[in-house]
Amino acid sequence: MAGNELEVCKFILSNKTFLKLRHLGKINKISAPIKGVSELYVIKTEDDLSKISTESSRKKADIYLNKSGISIKQLGGSFSFNRLQRANIIQVHKQLQLTNIDRKLSLLEEDVNKFHQGQLTSRNVPWLSFWSEQEFKKVLEFLMMKRSPNLSISKHQAEYILEAPQKNISQNNVNLYTFDEYFDLYKDKLSIAIRRQWVGQRSNSEHKRALSLGKKPANFPWIFNEVVGEPTSGWRDDFPANDRRTVYFLMIEKKK
Repeated sequence: MAGNELEVCKFILSNKTFLKLRHLGKINKISAPIKGVSELYVIKTEDDLSKISTESSRKKADIYLNKSGISIKQLGGSFSFNRLQRANIIQVHKQLQLTNIDRKLSLLEEDVNKFHQGQLTSRNVPWLSFWSEQEFKKVLEFLMMKRSPNLSISKHQAEYILEAPQKNISQNNVNLYTFDEYFDLYKDKLSIAIRRQWVGQRSNSEHKRALSLGKKPANFPWIFNEVVGEPTSGWRDDFPANDRRTVYFLMIEKKK
């Protein structure tokens, strides 16, 4: 498990006899999907938590409380969705039948180019620059609750979002929201964060991700031959400097 998810699960498991959550009431059962098993695995002890993983992008529900799929998010600053590719944006708009995709891409490309050239004062830009509130809400719900763009509709969709701090979790700081409630609460704190990584950086995982993005023609407008910035891990010694690339993607970020 990643992030604060393990601590949240431990807290719920230890306190489920008296814990009551809005929308669900008393927690009678905690379960989770595990790889290679069709049925949900019932969690009864902390040792059971080691058998499940919340890192698969195929799952939107990290765990199930009673029979409801739950997406666990960290209180405060966090990312509502990670690594949104240009190709993903096209896919999502087609799947949701949203209009004016060319105009939206043009506006996004304008800011990506400005960021690449050092002309933006911040890498975070308002989502209202690209989508209406209704459109952005549809896009975010799709990404957070239903599916990942590169995959089919998730077999484990999220019905609720559970938010808790990373440490010192208590019944007073655990909140359960419907997506509508979450969006209304945080829409003014959400923004589009422009991020970059590099083909040729020393981090093997980031290097491979950058190479993977470069295999999709729909991502080409966000890939630059000019190297801007420098990875914290440094550059690979076994990779030609002339083949380095700067690759951009988006994050949907929630500020504190």
